[in-house]
Amino acid sequence: MIPLLVGGLSGALFALSIPNSDIQLFAWISLLPCLCFTFAAGSTARDGGERKPLAIRQTLILGISFGIVSGFGRVYWLAGTLERFGHLSRPEALLSGGLLILYLSLYPAFFLFVCRRLSIRTPLLPWIAAAVWTLLEWAQTWIITGFPWELLGYSQYLNRPLRQLASLTGVYGVSFVLVLVNAGLAQLLASRRRVLATSLPIAAIVSAIMLYGFSRYASLTSEASSASAPPSTASAALKVGIIQASVAQDVKWRPDRARAITQRYADLTRQLASRETLDLVVFPETALPYWFRDDRFSAYREEIEQLARDVSAPILVGSLEMGRIEGKPKVFNRAFLLDREGEVAGYSDKVHLVPFGEYLPMPWLFQYLEGLVAESGSFASGAGHKVLSLPQGVDKIGVFVCYESIFPSIPRALASLGAALLVNTTNDAWFGRTAAPRQHLSMAVFRAVETGRPIVRAANTGISCAISPAGDISHATQLFETSAFSVNVVPRSTPTFYVRHGDVFLVVCALFLLGTFAAQRRRQRGRA
Repeated sequence: MIPLLVGGLSGALFALSIPNSDIQLFAWISLLPCLCFTFAAGSTARDGGERKPLAIRQTLILGISFGIVSGFGRVYWLAGTLERFGHLSRPEALLSGGLLILYLSLYPAFFLFVCRRLSIRTPLLPWIAAAVWTLLEWAQTWIITGFPWELLGYSQYLNRPLRQLASLTGVYGVSFVLVLVNAGLAQLLASRRRVLATSLPIAAIVSAIMLYGFSRYASLTSEASSASAPPSTASAALKVGIIQASVAQDVKWRPDRARAITQRYADLTRQLASRETLDLVVFPETALPYWFRDDRFSAYREEIEQLARDVSAPILVGSLEMGRIEGKPKVFNRAFLLDREGEVAGYSDKVHLVPFGEYLPMPWLFQYLEGLVAESGSFASGAGHKVLSLPQGVDKIGVFVCYESIFPSIPRALASLGAALLVNTTNDAWFGRTAAPRQHLSMAVFRAVETGRPIVRAANTGISCAISPAGDISHATQLFETSAFSVNVVPRSTPTFYVRHGDVFLVVCALFLLGTFAAQRRRQRGRA
């Protein structure tokens, strides 16, 4: 019973540290109950003076209970989405959501299994724990196509100095620091020996990181406020219009609503353009829910082409396109860039699709979820990410769509290809007024910091906004608010360390663990 309660307490602290609660301080102590129990309970039993690890059964209960409670805080909204839009019964929806939460709980359980074997006496304990947790978070980005939703580091998206670390390490470095502090505190509480050897290095590295964060934030803020940014770091400011039409998900894909939806976007754009001159207009993901260049929808397409001419501004239009892969017809989730004459100047496809939302993996097993895919259609993955050149301009933009914002590698690839402005289009209407839209936004904040690029975010039902290269959110809309507004953004081409070198921090973590394990094995052979 005690491991169950302790694990639940840690999970609750994790869940309260992320949106909507946003009590970010809790992330700094969220692992403390679990780790203290692991170290203290393990040290109560001794055999010849040697510490025995926590029992496997207790560790499993501790880790799974932590994972279930924290996982519920991360993805509790999924069951409601499956029931409403996947046409599942409530028991089926709850079971499916529960399976995902159970899967997510495996990671903290594995983490605690490693921690139970660590020596409480070694000053390296917090560093080993932090490296293990960080690599487990990285594993979540690719196992079963990846689901790194609301990792621990994302809890600090409002922490201005700490989030700047992501420009060096990605979000993984922020998670590392949080676990390092948690494990260091747990070690101090479980064993009060060698306090200085444990605490001083951690205090030093956290202080250095915060100093770097304050310095970088001040530098970027000064650059943004400068009337004329240096040519080597920035281009002229652009006025970007964002259209949030707030089309409900249950009517979005109805064929009889296509004309009304098209007119809604056109009217909002004209209203905005009548007040100010725009350099670019951005529509959300699949804003126009039909095959944009199909002749059957030519009347709707011509309305948008005329719109571009009327407002004399390029328009980035989220829509669909029918294409072929190996001779088979496929539908692509595509963003079309129309120039000022209404001609398609380029397009960008969504590459990393949402499993169960845009395609059905392992249909022999998950056939019962086909209703969710049918809600928006089964899509094909784009051939690759590419940047788009703004018509009559020198700046390039990179578009990442919805779910792609939770993968650090995608915006980083776009920045590496020369994108000076990133555009995140999304449709979060699936999630209603749950915490999911704000959780989604918290992850986009880190993509801006990692790449050092401003991000313009256009969401169908919110949250639309602008995000600075330092991670500040501005002009954020409310959920299900109809809005047409503009933001001033300064495209920025200076690459961050993370853009240039990628996940080298993960390599360092892996090498550190391998070196530590090898050294331990040598000591064991020496004692044998």
